[in-house]
Amino acid sequence: MKSNCKKREKADPRIDILNTIVFTMTQDPTLEEKVEYISINDSTPEEQGPVVPHERQIVDQVITIWKEDPATENLGVPKLHAIVKQKHPNWTVSEKRVKQLLKKFGLLTNQEQYTYAKDIKSELTPDIELPPKVQVVMTSKRGKCLYAKKPINKGELIWSETPLFFVPPLANVHLVEHGSACANCGILLQQTEMKTVLKGLDCDVCSEVWCSKKCKQMDAQLHGATKHNVFNPNSKKPKIIDSNAFLELQEYCLKESWNALYAITLICANMLLDKSGTKQKQFNAMARVSQDVRYKALDSGGGTFDNMNGGALFVQEQQETLWKEGYERFLRVFPKNFVSYKDFLYMMGTYNINNLDSSVFLTQSHLNHNCDPNTTVDTASDRISGLKVFAKRDIKEGEELTTTYVNPSHTLNQRQRELRVNWGFICACEKCKSDARTTERRKSSSSSKKQDAKNIRNMLKETKEQVGDGGIELEIPHEVNGERRKSVRFDETVVAVNN
Repeated sequence: MKSNCKKREKADPRIDILNTIVFTMTQDPTLEEKVEYISINDSTPEEQGPVVPHERQIVDQVITIWKEDPATENLGVPKLHAIVKQKHPNWTVSEKRVKQLLKKFGLLTNQEQYTYAKDIKSELTPDIELPPKVQVVMTSKRGKCLYAKKPINKGELIWSETPLFFVPPLANVHLVEHGSACANCGILLQQTEMKTVLKGLDCDVCSEVWCSKKCKQMDAQLHGATKHNVFNPNSKKPKIIDSNAFLELQEYCLKESWNALYAITLICANMLLDKSGTKQKQFNAMARVSQDVRYKALDSGGGTFDNMNGGALFVQEQQETLWKEGYERFLRVFPKNFVSYKDFLYMMGTYNINNLDSSVFLTQSHLNHNCDPNTTVDTASDRISGLKVFAKRDIKEGEELTTTYVNPSHTLNQRQRELRVNWGFICACEKCKSDARTTERRKSSSSSKKQDAKNIRNMLKETKEQVGDGGIELEIPHEVNGERRKSVRFDETVVAVNN
């Protein structure tokens, strides 16, 4: 079970797209005349008449309520239903339906949750060069793990690595096509065409350019294989990769916001171009699970499982249709290399549980999860430079190295949902156990306070029934502790104050 999360939250791909549009329009002011402005769904008021919401709308609303106010995660169904109705007065939805849907999607805290960790398999990684103080250990419960061979000091750099498979940002593919972004890393370019040519960073076959010699060298083989045979359709040379089919798939992935399909296509291309076969062996040895198995844990909003990872929020039949269409497009890219539908789903599942910031790293993918990890994984801002792993605290010899797949500051319930949906397990680390005890104490304290308030109300009710409406008349004692009770009017000196 490997990480596809960073310490920071994932960037919203819509922001990247918006920045791309703005940048393009600044480069070509005439484009503004061609832009059509349309209203988005949430720019108009919600329909006021009675509406029977789709089950996804109800579940998404509950998830939103939890995310906006984590304290509501411990509320019962009646109160959650009341909040949903308050936010959507025109929804026709019963408390019973809300409960049924929460149960269906595994969101009731007291029900057994669906997990798929037992379905994840892995093998020892061939030809891996491990850091000096690190060793791989295969375990029965946690799969492959990284352990410290020697003590590691807090703040020490344990290792650094570049991606085994680099995946550029899907949102920038159109800018790449027009030479406005680097063909490898996708960074936006502001230099003129002449400067690019003089530096030798332009492609001599197509219109794409690179931001640096490093990017050009890194991308040279894959770029030619996936983009260039489209310019020589009559060539009799066997095509390992069909450029036309690749460009069509790339456009399809952009349209569907399907990053996982785009990524595994690039990964497969990389493996075919690797004549040694090492990359394919290393990818196949990673933690593997089928995407359709992962989809069973989908709860529509438990974490990052969404259409960016090939898990669009569809019912199972619609999802199956999407996968099969993606599979057919994938096969057309590799006419000489047949991949079964089963292996296609395994590739997608493997990518989704192992990628970090869209790319796949060989050693880092061995790190297992802990909500209070002993390492910090820092990714480079340019992405192509890879990552560095530091010791977050002193690590003893024989201690497992861990990272966090989710944001540790999130509530226990939110972390558990994200981990269950995205990686198939329910965490039982010390932080989770401690948070669970704290939550239980708060529940007990809250229940005790509610019971005290109920007892007081009952006592007042019984007292009123006993004394009636006349009230209780209490005698005022004249002496307190043996002394006569003082009278404010006669026993104290009264001073008149004139204003």
